[in-house]
Amino acid sequence: MKNIYLIGMPSSGKSTLGKELAKNLGFSFTDMDKLIETREQKTISEIFSNQGEAHFRELERKTLHGFQPDQSMVIATGGGVPCFFDNMDYMKKNGISIFLNVELDDLAKRLYKAQGNNRPLLDKSQSEEAVIATIKKTFEERLPFYKQADIQVDGEISVNQLLWLIESYVPVQ
Repeated sequence: MKNIYLIGMPSSGKSTLGKELAKNLGFSFTDMDKLIETREQKTISEIFSNQGEAHFRELERKTLHGFQPDQSMVIATGGGVPCFFDNMDYMKKNGISIFLNVELDDLAKRLYKAQGNNRPLLDKSQSEEAVIATIKKTFEERLPFYKQADIQVDGEISVNQLLWLIESYVPVQ
């Protein structure tokens, strides 16, 4: 069966929901950020600091294109993956893309709490208001890419609801 690509902002629940979804479908699960960290033997923040964002985005592209179609995988992408190169087109061509859309206030709270957890685009020394402003700006920049997903769902969706949507999804030709 086709791969399923979960897209959305950091802390939108891609990994948490993805693991449950994969288990229910009998698919394997992969978190792209964790895969990149394992391969590079560095955290995402270290890659950003040492080699820059452009290098990291290229690693994401190579990792994404390394997944073969029809591998029955659920893949939690990094938040920026759909926004660079031909990544969104690749996901749509080779699987089902699902945008987990979390309310901005909820997302901001989650990300502010998780600041110390390897979030390279957030300045850990900023105030809560500054972090929230950065999150909102980033979300607005990424939203046009996220909206290209095959399926768009509220980030609070249950696995059973998502399974139903995937089973009833018929791609537009």
